[in-house]
Amino acid sequence: MRFRTTLPVVLALALATPTTFAQPKPPAAAPVKPPTIRSQLDGEARDAWDRGQQLMRAKNWEGALVEFSRAYELSQNPRVLFNVGICEKELHRYARASRRFEEELAKGEGKLTDDEKTELRSAIAIVRKYVSSVTITSNEAGAKLYVDDLEEGTTPLAGPILMDVGPRKITLKKDGFVDLTKTVDVNAGVPTTVDFALEPKEKKGKVTITVTGAPNATIYMDGTDMGPAPLKGAVPVGRHTFEAKAYGWVTATQTSEVGYKQEIALVLSMSAERHEGRVTVDVQPTGAVIEIDGRVVGSTHWEGTLPAGGHQLIVKKPGYESYSQEIALQDDQVRAVRATLLEEQRKGWVWWTAGAAAVIIGGGIVSYFVFKPAEPTPYVGTLQPGITTAGRRLW
Repeated sequence: MRFRTTLPVVLALALATPTTFAQPKPPAAAPVKPPTIRSQLDGEARDAWDRGQQLMRAKNWEGALVEFSRAYELSQNPRVLFNVGICEKELHRYARASRRFEEELAKGEGKLTDDEKTELRSAIAIVRKYVSSVTITSNEAGAKLYVDDLEEGTTPLAGPILMDVGPRKITLKKDGFVDLTKTVDVNAGVPTTVDFALEPKEKKGKVTITVTGAPNATIYMDGTDMGPAPLKGAVPVGRHTFEAKAYGWVTATQTSEVGYKQEIALVLSMSAERHEGRVTVDVQPTGAVIEIDGRVVGSTHWEGTLPAGGHQLIVKKPGYESYSQEIALQDDQVRAVRATLLEEQRKGWVWWTAGAAAVIIGGGIVSYFVFKPAEPTPYVGTLQPGITTAGRRLW
C-alpha cells in the first residue's frame, strides 16, 4: 500500500419531475485510478514490496527501507521510491529522503499521475526545512564520500549535496590514502563548503629524468627497471640511485634525495663505450725509437690510448740492445712503462783472444806429436814374448 492522501469524490444527482419526463443526464465519468504499484511488480520484486509493507506497518523503518530498496533495484519502477523516501524521513534522514523524492520526480516523468507529482512536491517541501547544501572539494578524484558513515558519492561531485542540519561526520576514503574525517555543523539555509586534502599512505615526490647521448636508454631506480627514458612520475621519498643504461654506452649514475611533494629534474649524460686504456712509455737513453705492434709511434717518450688487450712494445737504438715487453691493457686502465737500453758489448778483443788461444792450442798439439816417444818394436824370438832368459820381464 502506498500511503497517499485521497479526497472523497461527491457526486450530485439531478432528479427529473414526472410531469416533464426530462431525459436523465449521463453519469459523470469516474476518475481513472492509476494501477497499484504491487500490480506493476512481479517475482522477487513483488515479494520484497510485500515484506516492506508489513515492516512499515510495524514501524520497522530500517527493515522496510531494505525491502523497498530491494524492490526498486529489481524493478527500476520509480513509483517505489516514494516509500524509500518515507522510510528515510522516519529515520530522520531528511536529506536522503529529499533525494529519493526528487529522483522519483525525475525518473517518473510520463509515468506518474498529477496527484502523485503534487504529493511528491509537498513531501520535498516538508523535508527541505531540515537540510542544507554542502559543497565538498578534494585534491583527489575517485575518493568515496561518507556522511555519518553512509556513502553519498564519489569525487569529484557533480555539485553541492544535501545534508541534515546539525553536526555531521563527513569522511573521504581512497585506496592508498589515509582516511580523512571532519565534523561540520550544518545550519538550515546556510550553504557550507568543506575542503579535503588527502595524504597518501606512502609519501612520494615527483621525479623527471632525461638522458643525453644514448638514444634508447632504460632508466633504473635502485636497480629496478623503471622503463625507457625519459621518465616522469612519483617515487617514494628518500635517497635513490638512478641509472641510465644502454648497450654500447657507459652507464650514467646519479644519487639524489627525493622529498615529499618535491619535484626534481635529473639529466643523465651517457657516452659511448670505449674498450681502451692509456699507456705512457719513457725510454733511456734519449733518441731511442718506440714501436708498438710493429708501428713506430715516437722516440724517447710516448703517451696515448690503445685498444684493450695485448700489445708488443719494442724500443731500439743503434749501439744498444733492443728492449721488448708485452703490455696487457684492460678497459680504462692507465699503465706507465720505463725502458732502459743496455749498450752492446765490443767484439774485437774477443776475436783476438780467441785467435791467440787457437795458436797456443795448435802449437801444443804439434809439439805433442813431435816429441812423443815411438812405440816399442815387439821382439820376435823363440821364447815367450816379454820374458828374458833370466826370467825377468822386459817391460
